[in-house]
Amino acid sequence: MKHLTTIISLVCITAFGAQALAQELSKSNQTQLSTEEYRDAVLAYSHELRIARATTLSAEEQMRLSRTGMLPQLDAAGRFNFDMRQLDGVEPFSFSLQPLVVQTIYAGGARRAAYESARVGADVALCEEFFSYVEVAYAAEYAYWNLAAARDRLRLTRQYVEIIRSLKRVVDARFENGYISRSDVLMTDTRLSEAEYGLVAAEQLYQTTLHNFNILMGVEQAVGNVPRDSVMCAAEMPERMSLDEVFDRRSDYVASQLRIDQASIAVRSARAPYLPQIAAGVGGVWQTRSPNHDWHTTINGSVYLSIDVPIFHWGARRRAESIARKNLDARHWESEQLRDQIIRDETDAWSAITNSLSQWQSSFRNLAIARENLALSTYSYNEGELTILDVLSAQLSWLQVYENALQAALNLHLAVADYGRVTSSQ
Repeated sequence: MKHLTTIISLVCITAFGAQALAQELSKSNQTQLSTEEYRDAVLAYSHELRIARATTLSAEEQMRLSRTGMLPQLDAAGRFNFDMRQLDGVEPFSFSLQPLVVQTIYAGGARRAAYESARVGADVALCEEFFSYVEVAYAAEYAYWNLAAARDRLRLTRQYVEIIRSLKRVVDARFENGYISRSDVLMTDTRLSEAEYGLVAAEQLYQTTLHNFNILMGVEQAVGNVPRDSVMCAAEMPERMSLDEVFDRRSDYVASQLRIDQASIAVRSARAPYLPQIAAGVGGVWQTRSPNHDWHTTINGSVYLSIDVPIFHWGARRRAESIARKNLDARHWESEQLRDQIIRDETDAWSAITNSLSQWQSSFRNLAIARENLALSTYSYNEGELTILDVLSAQLSWLQVYENALQAALNLHLAVADYGRVTSSQ
């Protein structure tokens, strides 16, 4: 594909070249942004990325929280008692304080499974954050090239209006001198009215895309930032990736594989409550004597080992494990479905690049022909060799060819951006 880059670079020298673009932008106070600068600004402002980052941090904290379930737990219980009826020689008050350290030795693997599931969940959240990054980057490029195309289309429409106005001055002069009929004037006026109507639509489209362009980067004003590049400039053609490379780079596919692991861990979690539970603890009690005659207190310590063995639950373990395994199967088939979708998306995206490139090359070859045809038709009309219909037809053909070239250039830039999104190579 290296020769394609050379081809695209050659076609940058058009009526909408970089020199004309720079001259127009230099007349305004607008800030010119390259594709990379605009993408960085959108990524820095994006609320979607901030939400994804907060979700990742929350998942990481959940992982750390789950780990505490495998560590010893220290609790303390206190009691203060007051007897409403006071017995002879017995204090109405009594208290006790009991600290206790408990360590779960075996809980059927539930604590370990909970920690591993949370750890995988943190990795899934990180993958989803990167997926959001790729989507926001693509949205930035989409907005950038759509605004660049809308601006070039507006410039083209203005130029088209000026061409018709120039023709109208010639037609009016020839009509006043009696060389042509009134019908030529009416046809020219009609075409000019249509062109001015199209100019209003082009200006509205430009303003709409400009608003979207600025809002994505957090700028509320309708003006202030514009693309530096023209849509007619070169598109950097990517090299096609192998499917294995695409799968390794696609964070949503990696996340689907991690969800399979998480569902496998859930099978162990579903089984855990129906396995023996073993815990050990050590504690002590500091309390008053009972009954409390003289406020003397005692301290007593204890060590215990508890074993809880589930015996019969009407097949609950088997059913819970079966549910978890069905969820595991569902996660597996979801991953396979996503794999097929990625293959289809990559193939379609690459086809879009090749087709857009062919359309762009074809439309560019027609540009020189349309310009020459317009110039010859206008000259021949001034010499009285052609009718006004021939000139208007040449003007309309020129406009259509340029619009086709703009659309083909836009499609090529968007196809390249979409391939970067599909392959996560933004």
